Amino acid sequence: MSTNVGSSSTNEEESEKVVIEQRLLKLDEVFVYKIPAMKTADGHRAEDWNLATPLATCSLIVNRRDDSLCINIMAERPKANAPPGATESYLFAQSIIQVKSDQSSHKLEHWVEPVVDSSRYFAMRIRDSRTGREAFIGIGFRERNDATNFRMTMEDYVAALKREEKAQVLHQQFEQSLEHQSAEGGDGEEQPLPSMSNLSLKEGEKIHINIKGNGGSKRVTPAASNKQTPKKGLVGLRKPPPPPPDVDAVAAKASSVENTVSNTQEKEEDEWGDFEG
Repeated sequence: MSTNVGSSSTNEEESEKVVIEQRLLKLDEVFVYKIPAMKTADGHRAEDWNLATPLATCSLIVNRRDDSLCINIMAERPKANAPPGATESYLFAQSIIQVKSDQSSHKLEHWVEPVVDSSRYFAMRIRDSRTGREAFIGIGFRERNDATNFRMTMEDYVAALKREEKAQVLHQQFEQSLEHQSAEGGDGEEQPLPSMSNLSLKEGEKIHINIKGNGGSKRVTPAASNKQTPKKGLVGLRKPPPPPPDVDAVAAKASSVENTVSNTQEKEEDEWGDFEG
């Protein structure tokens, strides 16, 4: 990334504008073709370009400069006043793309258009900076990955512009909301801060807290706690002792038992009396 600083003077002050130029892509090999006029409305066709004999074999550099996308086609030539075999790069052709979403004439396809019969060739609009004339040239790549990277670089540039435009709209809306709030505040008077919510309990209000444990949640209120009986194991009042037994009832019960036993023994003696020896 390189940064160029330019300055423009006014009557009162001198302002500096910072221009940021960022390199997005560099490809070492690209074929340049002189292409005929488009024959049909379908688009350009690479088969009409005489692909076996390109006009030049160059390199390609894609830079973003502010809101513009610069596609530079660089070629090699012998370097003057240098040893034999020394070369230098020079600008062979250039396309400056300025996409604007609100203008149909500033779409990406106005500058770079893929051909209809191949994914590795494109028709690119170039402009002569001295005369202002525009013309189409054909560019192609030997490797399909290079063509894919070139196409994705342009798509990323368009997507970045959309994100920046959306961010700018949101920023403007934010500034307008601040101006609207300041206008409602009066002549520079500071608006009081909103009061804090009163979280204190009023008279007669109660707060209930649910505590979760192994036995589940249970709501405890003061009234319910007073009605609860002591749990097992707690120390309380002892039960009164049982009343003493009735002596006459016990004697009658014992006499009845003795009579029953005596009758049983006599009956057994009668049944076994015949077997006595």
